[in-house]
Amino acid sequence: MELLFLGIMLTGLLYLLLMIFSGIGEVADFGIDGALESTGLDAVFGLDLDAGDTGEVSGLGCSVIAAFLAGFGVVGLVGSLLHWSLLLIILCAVAFGLLVGRLVVRILRFVYSQQSTEVYSAQDLVGSSGRVTINSGAGQTGEVLIESGQILKYPIKEVSGAELKRGDTVEVVAVQGRFLHVKKKRV
Repeated sequence: MELLFLGIMLTGLLYLLLMIFSGIGEVADFGIDGALESTGLDAVFGLDLDAGDTGEVSGLGCSVIAAFLAGFGVVGLVGSLLHWSLLLIILCAVAFGLLVGRLVVRILRFVYSQQSTEVYSAQDLVGSSGRVTINSGAGQTGEVLIESGQILKYPIKEVSGAELKRGDTVEVVAVQGRFLHVKKKRV
């Protein structure tokens, strides 16, 4: 009996490790998300596969099943080594497997929600406008606020030799290193 639970535990752990280190979760989903949804097990694990909020969490079903198998196998192995009754082993192993599966769902959703979906490059700023925040003389370094989805501050150099005053509007003409090269807009 111990070998059976050890095998279940190792299967779950090895599959989890394969998903983590080789990205197999995206490649080999095996349609588990659809199977979980059709059997109603998606509700048991706290998955809402019909909602749009899990679109970025594809392959989550395989992760949950692997975590369930690992948790089930651990408790089954410990229970069989401690000579618990088979009914107690199965009940505790199922309960712990479900708990571990739900925990994995919450952790993965948190991790996926922390990922940024936008790829942002300073080169994208060329042509955008911003407001000067610090007075700076001709040829000196200043600072600008640019609103492009979020408000960001950048160090700037004015390229046409104009003096910049706080509140002036400038246009980004180039990006060189960490500095934005800007021209003062005439109003």
